[in-house]
Amino acid sequence: MNAPSSEALAALCSFARRTTHADLALAVELDAQGRSTWSTGSPALPLTGFNLARSGILERAWHGEPVDAAGFRLPTAILHALQGAPTHLLYVPAPSADSPHSGLLLLWKQQSPAEGITAQLPLLSSSVAGLLSARREATRQLIAHNQFIDLVESVPAGIVLIDGDGVGAVINEHAATLLGCAAGNLRAADLAGPMRALRLRSDNHAELEQAYAAQMGNVNFAATLNWAFGERTFEVDTHPVRGNGEHGRIWLFTDVTADLLMAAELRRLASSDPLTGVPNRRHFEERSAQIIAAREASGHSVAVLMVDVDHFKAINDTHGHPVGDEVLKIVARRCRDALRDRDLFARFGGEEFIALLSAPVIDEVPAAAERLRSAIAAEPITVGGTRITVSVSVGGAVGEALPGCDATLLEDLVARADEALYQAKTAGRNRVSMAA
Repeated sequence: MNAPSSEALAALCSFARRTTHADLALAVELDAQGRSTWSTGSPALPLTGFNLARSGILERAWHGEPVDAAGFRLPTAILHALQGAPTHLLYVPAPSADSPHSGLLLLWKQQSPAEGITAQLPLLSSSVAGLLSARREATRQLIAHNQFIDLVESVPAGIVLIDGDGVGAVINEHAATLLGCAAGNLRAADLAGPMRALRLRSDNHAELEQAYAAQMGNVNFAATLNWAFGERTFEVDTHPVRGNGEHGRIWLFTDVTADLLMAAELRRLASSDPLTGVPNRRHFEERSAQIIAAREASGHSVAVLMVDVDHFKAINDTHGHPVGDEVLKIVARRCRDALRDRDLFARFGGEEFIALLSAPVIDEVPAAAERLRSAIAAEPITVGGTRITVSVSVGGAVGEALPGCDATLLEDLVARADEALYQAKTAGRNRVSMAA
């Protein structure tokens, strides 16, 4: 990126050396302390860093004529490059804002050039300063560009950056893999096809097309949408650079699959009983309220069945709590299998479970309760080779979902079913009792 100005400076040094018969001509870039940050010369020689702060060169007023070199302390690097000590030298200052001591240094080993031959060299000062500044700015831009590329590639997301003129674009490796094109600098027009093709491959492309179509003509629009591809989902954030579409636009493709799976798992854990895997009481109450509210308009009946494992304390005392936990898991599974898919079943607490039957025929509720009871009593539960006879008592209650009743109906049904459950246990357990 800085090659043109560097080559021009080398050519200028060659011109100055040949014109003045100097043995060495150096264009040097010096910082405020006189340290060289870059140099080129004629002949082209490798020069390591050097310092002119104590040489005496920078303190002298130069007027375009060489002077005796005996009064100056030249750095060793320059003496090695010259392969000897100079007899005369001339410095043409070429200061700039960022490099106040830079200039053109000429050295002669044998004799001073003819009088007047160097008089025009100060005219090169502005050219040297300009070329040094251009080389320095190009170097700064190259460093910034490389840092930008390093930053873009270090981000674990696909990045597409479109220039404000809409002509150029930069994409990183992550984005290139998604779009099926090369990473680096591209024409923005060459990205339009791959971007659209990727969007059309998404499972929710119709929704995305509608969302982006609504922003046509708005150069400052910003949106964050999920693009779904089977089991993978990318959050795609697009917004104008620095809030102004005239500065360009950025697209960020972040794989949020793991985040979404984690969120789903957290939701499942929040709504599930950790032991049995069926919904917990909180989820049951929230979902039941929704089901009852949906039934109000049609006046459908709903029913609640309370299920309690008989003599569960005795199972724990006899076989141990780990066996008791396995018993609860199997009871929950058998009950869930005995119900319809649309029925809601949950662990209510301890050894007690609850079911909500949506839109049942009233006469079928006792039969559903009996299926739960017989699903457990029909066959002993085997845990670790031990067969355990297990039974449950079931209490049921039926109510009609009328408009405005959702706030109290569930509470009433649970209370009535719990009372019926108590009656079933009092009557000897392993039986069904329905509330009047």
